[in-house]
Amino acid sequence: MAKNSLVYSNARVKALENTFLTNEKIVRMAYSDGLEEGIKVLLESSYGGGLVVEAKDYDEILQAEDKKVSEFVFDAMPDGQGMETFAVKSDYHNLKAIVKGKYMRLDDIDFMLAPKGKLDPNEIKDLIYADDYSTLSESMQKALLTIDSARADGNTSPRFIDLTLDKACYADIMAMLKKAKNKFMTAYWQTNIDMMNISSFTRASKAGNIELFKESFIDGGKLDKSFFNGELQGVLDKLAYSPYPQIAESLKVGDMVAFERIWDNTLINIFKEGRNDIFTVAPIAGFYVAKKIEIKIVRMICILLKNDVDKDVIRDRLRELYA
Repeated sequence: MAKNSLVYSNARVKALENTFLTNEKIVRMAYSDGLEEGIKVLLESSYGGGLVVEAKDYDEILQAEDKKVSEFVFDAMPDGQGMETFAVKSDYHNLKAIVKGKYMRLDDIDFMLAPKGKLDPNEIKDLIYADDYSTLSESMQKALLTIDSARADGNTSPRFIDLTLDKACYADIMAMLKKAKNKFMTAYWQTNIDMMNISSFTRASKAGNIELFKESFIDGGKLDKSFFNGELQGVLDKLAYSPYPQIAESLKVGDMVAFERIWDNTLINIFKEGRNDIFTVAPIAGFYVAKKIEIKIVRMICILLKNDVDKDVIRDRLRELYA
């Protein structure tokens, strides 16, 4: 990764902020008569670097846009500010896909891979298939050895692989944040961890299996494990007095769509406060987070259009935009 100054990196990213899809384009896409008409909005906006494909192959455009944005941000990000955690998250995503591919004997996992983070996916694949973890982080090594040990006992379920590597991922991320001491990046990851734990607790409680939550709990958020002691209703009542009061009501009525929308909006708002401060990571980090959420929104709209879902359903799933 390049060792860029904050001012230089933020100047570069400011020039790219006009590549965000406007609210008008998102709404136009959402209310299109079908997938083919919706994809025209992306083609007109040179999404994915201007890649032209048939409507049914829309995911190729989204993958190209994701790759373009990730490559730019990972190259432009300044060192030592905590933004390298974004690249680490991408590495762990690819690690999970490759480990599953190896143990489940999947022929093609390319569609599961995220853009290159700190490590090239092909390098990760070579190491995993060679059972050589020596050049990976200590957390990665421990997680992979745990998975290998479990495999010997017949446990290579996708859930076990995900949980083991997720815990290692966030251990690495929190260690990096401790060194960086960056308020924006710390707030982003703490919020993300809390939202994952809240979601996990809610789903496990409704399924009547709280052990699932205990197994999947991620350390590092503002809400520790003791916050989730008790029945679902009691914990939701406590959320009204937590750093996330806005999600309590949506979960009380079981509206997971609203919860996920608030989750994304909360993450974007962390960086909005400093988006014009070129002496912080907020502009470049906010650009990356907002672009990733934008791509998720576009993918969701495409899926709903493809399945001819009611327009009101699509509208309810739209997010607050950064642009």
